[in-house]
Amino acid sequence: MPLWMLDGHCGPAKLAIVRWEGLAGIAVRTTFINELAAAGLLLGSYPIDWIVQKSEPYLCGTSSEPVILTHGFSGSRSNLLALAAYLRLAGYDNLSFLEYPQWQSVADSAGLLALMAERKARDGGVHLIGHSLGGLISRRFAAIARPGLVRSLITLGSPYSYAQTSPGEVAIFGAGDPLIPPPIEEMLGHGAFGRVVTLGNTGHLALLYHPEVFRIVGAELRANRIGDNQAAA
Repeated sequence: MPLWMLDGHCGPAKLAIVRWEGLAGIAVRTTFINELAAAGLLLGSYPIDWIVQKSEPYLCGTSSEPVILTHGFSGSRSNLLALAAYLRLAGYDNLSFLEYPQWQSVADSAGLLALMAERKARDGGVHLIGHSLGGLISRRFAAIARPGLVRSLITLGSPYSYAQTSPGEVAIFGAGDPLIPPPIEEMLGHGAFGRVVTLGNTGHLALLYHPEVFRIVGAELRANRIGDNQAAA
């Protein structure tokens, strides 16, 4: 107990400080617990995704617009297993995963994404979703893509620049993310993002399992379907 509480002098301002420190501590602990749970889910996703990959050749033909998911640095497609499962339940069965060498440059990875997007899009467009470095790769490609190719661009906890221009991007951040802290929106340049969403008590890994992330992703994909709106980039 602080000494100033022992001397009997505990005014409203000091009580407010104690209350704020208590709430901040609860938020930090909640974020930490959520990150631990997310890390556990990530570990468990590897064997499950192995089974999913073995079954994919036997799935029925795809019927939805293509969605390309890109994992973060040193990750794999299994990191996006929960989001992919949600998308399939929502009717988006045309899913692809961009896998890239760990130390490959962002520009080269964006080039791989460009090849995949053109192959998948055919006469339509694609929806891009990337976590961490995967979002940066998706943004880099979307900036140079031909008009109409990128229908949606959604990034989760991805690196950014205050001077960047990505007006079609929906960027989702965790308020407790120590790796990629949310931007100070007042400092962002015009058109840096289309929309910024910051989720409380959420870290870097927990974004991959957050129900609000799933809701936003589903809403964006529905809003940007071919024939509904112009391309995101």
